[in-house]
Amino acid sequence: MVFQLVIVQVVTFVAIVFVLRKLLYSESVKEALRLKKLKEETAQKQQELQQKIDAAQDAYKEKMMEAEEVSRAYHLKSKEEAQELKKQILDKANEEAEQIVRSAFNAKEKMREEIAEEMRKRMPMLISRIFKEFLSPAVRDVAHKELVRDVMDKIKKAEKITLKSRVDKGEIVSARPLSDNDKREIEMLIRNNLGYEVSLRGKEDSELVAGVIIKFGTILIDGSLDNRLKQVGKELGL
Repeated sequence: MVFQLVIVQVVTFVAIVFVLRKLLYSESVKEALRLKKLKEETAQKQQELQQKIDAAQDAYKEKMMEAEEVSRAYHLKSKEEAQELKKQILDKANEEAEQIVRSAFNAKEKMREEIAEEMRKRMPMLISRIFKEFLSPAVRDVAHKELVRDVMDKIKKAEKITLKSRVDKGEIVSARPLSDNDKREIEMLIRNNLGYEVSLRGKEDSELVAGVIIKFGTILIDGSLDNRLKQVGKELGL
C-alpha cells in the first residue's frame, strides 16, 4: 500500500515536472519569439533611423553645397559690382579731370586771345607814346607834315561827299600847330568836294602825337598817327 502510494506520488511528481517543463518550454519559446521579433523591429527601426540620418546628412550636405554656391555667386557678383563701381568712379574722375584740363586750356587760350586783342588795341597807343617820348621833335614834325599831306591826298581822291543837311562849320584837330596855308588848302579841298564853303575851327591836341582829325557834320576824316598805325596793323594781320 505504501509502495503504491509512493509510486503514485512519483508518477504525480513526474507528471507535474513534465507539465511544468512543457509550460516553461512553451513560455520560453514565446519569449524567444517575442524577443526575436522585438530585435527585428529594433533592427528595422535602427535601419530606418539610420536611413533618415543618412538622408538628413545628404540633405544637409546638399544645402551646404547650395549655400556655398550661392555665397560664391554673391561674392563674385559683389566683386563684379565693386569693379564696375570702381570703373565708373575712375571713368567719372578721368572725365572730370579731362574737363578741368579742357576748361583750363580753353581759359588759357581765351586769356591769350584777350591779351593778344588787348595788345592789338593798345599797340598803336604804345607806338605813339614811344614815337612821342623817344623821337626828336624834328622827326615828329616831319611825320606830322607827311600825315597832313596824306589827308589832303585822300580828300582829293575821295568820291563826292553828300551830306543830308548843309554844314558851314567844322573842326580840325591837329597834333602840332597847323600852318595857315595847310588849313586853307584843306578847306579848299573840302569845298571842291562838297561844292560849298566850310569854315574849319583849328584846335591843337598833343595827344595825337602827329597828324590831324577833321570833323564836319557826320563826316570824320582821321589822319592821326594812331589811326595810321591801326590801319597798318590790320594790313599786317595784327
